Amino acid sequence: METAVFVSDLHLGALYPKANPKRAELFVEFLNSWTGQAGHLVILGDLFEFWMEYRHYIPKGYFDVLAAIRDLQRRGTEIHYLCGNHDFNLGNFFSESLGITVHDGPLELTLQGKRVLLLHGDGLDPTDISYRLMRAVLRHPLSNRLYRLLHPDLGMALALRVGKLSRDRHGNVPRHLPKYEAAARKMLQQGHDILVHGHVHAGFVKNLPEGTYVNTGEWFERLQYVEMKNGKCELKSYVSSHAQD
Repeated sequence: METAVFVSDLHLGALYPKANPKRAELFVEFLNSWTGQAGHLVILGDLFEFWMEYRHYIPKGYFDVLAAIRDLQRRGTEIHYLCGNHDFNLGNFFSESLGITVHDGPLELTLQGKRVLLLHGDGLDPTDISYRLMRAVLRHPLSNRLYRLLHPDLGMALALRVGKLSRDRHGNVPRHLPKYEAAARKMLQQGHDILVHGHVHAGFVKNLPEGTYVNTGEWFERLQYVEMKNGKCELKSYVSSHAQD
């Protein structure tokens, strides 16, 4: 039975001193290691610290990662990309140039005989009204049209700077976990066997009465991901094949 892999929250490009400085290079190695091994790869958002899709502009710093995603897809792995709260402006580049499926919302897959619900996780806390309002403003088509008027270099620099200020203030810590779990329990009751999300940077696999509740953790510092095999999920941290070199 083929393995499924879930990963999120790399935040490539983030200006944060505690982030793993080799996370992009190691992610490329990680992707290559799944050639012929993974039937499905799901990226559950925030692959990038910021992504704004322009008509003629692709950030050159991400070329190796994008090429590795394309190569893995061409070699037979079905790849899905769920928009995160940092990379929700994905446009059609990923589907047309990389051959992967982009989802601006939850994704349900049947994997290894299990009904799996996958989502990034932002907005899952129903009491976080201020975030929900900010999310609506940032995702509004008018907001994005206005932002695209900026030169890409300026737009990228501004977004990364704002992200740095936020991360310097809040750090890289799990957020509102009891409220997220309460929401996850309700969603599992709708007939799903497994619910998987990212966003909160926690990293766990919990077997609840309602089903299995999984968080992918983060690749940002700890290189975490979730491997699903024989219907069971396991949280892992990637160890480079060159770690002993």
